[in-house]
Amino acid sequence: MAKYDSLETHLRDLSGNFVRLTFAEINEILPSPLPRSAYEHPPFWSNTTEGRTHVWADAWQRAGWRVTGYSLEQRHVDFRRFQAASADTPQGREDNAGETRGVEPSLREAAPAASYGDGRQESEERQLVAIKTRRGQPDFRERLLRAYGAACAVSGSSVEALLEAAHIVPHALATNYATTNGMLLRSDIHTLFDLHLISVDSDYRVTISRSLEWTEYAQYRGRRLVALPIDLQERPSTDSLKRHHNLFIARDEALDE
Repeated sequence: MAKYDSLETHLRDLSGNFVRLTFAEINEILPSPLPRSAYEHPPFWSNTTEGRTHVWADAWQRAGWRVTGYSLEQRHVDFRRFQAASADTPQGREDNAGETRGVEPSLREAAPAASYGDGRQESEERQLVAIKTRRGQPDFRERLLRAYGAACAVSGSSVEALLEAAHIVPHALATNYATTNGMLLRSDIHTLFDLHLISVDSDYRVTISRSLEWTEYAQYRGRRLVALPIDLQERPSTDSLKRHHNLFIARDEALDE
């Protein structure tokens, strides 16, 4: 049984639509303690399952729950059921969850639509996202091609047919086609970046997952990006890079489990 299956089972068996669990309580549920990243890196508690690499987020969402708030200082996390919310959900507890330090606006906005099971609304939202993606992506790539001199930021490859516009904060989490939320990456590196197997820290140095230790990608570990926009205002946002890098760390630490 995978480590987080027990958390999935626990949440699935709960009644009601809201629960606050302390980290200590979660450690009692799991067969082994939470990793260090759960205590230090806020992205651990995001609902992203980008590339299906965040097995912990998969577990609570398979059970029909999403994280709506957390506090690393007080060491607790708030879960809300999104498949069958009922009218008797304690409003006061919902408000308190919204005031928790860890709540992200994107999570607060996403939860109600999913909670009430409005398939038509979700379908319309998906269509709007698809439209925004189609409209934004070509221009986004063209701007990145110009900013990065048509070269992959990590490898330096100049084969334009292989170069893709990578979002640092995924499009699924935020519609942001600003050049500062993107990097020009070779297609294979783009895939590994989206899977959080390759990341870039706030000093523009490449970090590589331990799972790629004996591959050709290990050569990039610790290197500074070889291509960056000359215009400082077009360079990757350090806040966005930190967010991606924290998820990279959380995923890499999961390899120890």
